[in-house]
Amino acid sequence: MANNLSNSDQLSGKKWLIILLSNLLAYGCLVLPGGLLPESLIFNGRHPSFLAAGFQILIVTVFLLVQISGLQIAVGSNWRHLFHWPPAREWLWLVAFFLLTYLVSVLSGSLSQKLFGAVSGNTAAEITLRTPHVWLIFLYQRFSSAIQILGEEFLAIMPLLAMNQLAQSLSWKHPLFWSNLTSAVIFALLHLSTYDYNLGYVLLGLAFTRLVLNWAFIKTRNLWVSFGVHFLFDTFAFLILLLVAK
Repeated sequence: MANNLSNSDQLSGKKWLIILLSNLLAYGCLVLPGGLLPESLIFNGRHPSFLAAGFQILIVTVFLLVQISGLQIAVGSNWRHLFHWPPAREWLWLVAFFLLTYLVSVLSGSLSQKLFGAVSGNTAAEITLRTPHVWLIFLYQRFSSAIQILGEEFLAIMPLLAMNQLAQSLSWKHPLFWSNLTSAVIFALLHLSTYDYNLGYVLLGLAFTRLVLNWAFIKTRNLWVSFGVHFLFDTFAFLILLLVAK
């Protein structure tokens, strides 16, 4: 799979179907257990047990591996072309996009909250500095989140690449506009359950943030960079919520 958006190798419709169906299957593996599990298997600040922690790691690992497996079936080892170790310049881009992501998130989140109301959204709200072993829980959550966030990057970038190829094949003007819009809307809608099914909030509050993350990938052609920006952003937001939680 080529990572050049303007001159990418064309994948067949069958291959894209395999990739996108693996995205959907992985998403189902991530969210469906939540409503079926006993509370003892749900990791949070009230019961951060080793059993719940292990089960959460299992779920997010399956979420990631299902998507990688779909890519492997569709394009073989070419899926690795989405990654390369960032050179010095890309590390600078990672930092720049992290700062931009945070700025856009604060602005769009504040506007979304004013227009559509507050949402719960982040598990850090359940954990305070008074929670036993709080920093151990924090480190565990960052490890678990790193696996999930990499899976979320596949979940956003695959529709971006698929729509970009479709728009180019149909000779649409500005194919990157349509591919970015599609990716951002899909990413936002997949977070509906996390943000209390507040449609207006996720479309305004998350879609613009996703556009910046997409831009990080488009600029560098490197999924490690968009993943790094996403991980740093989530970690910083989690830490801020943790420190201010009462």
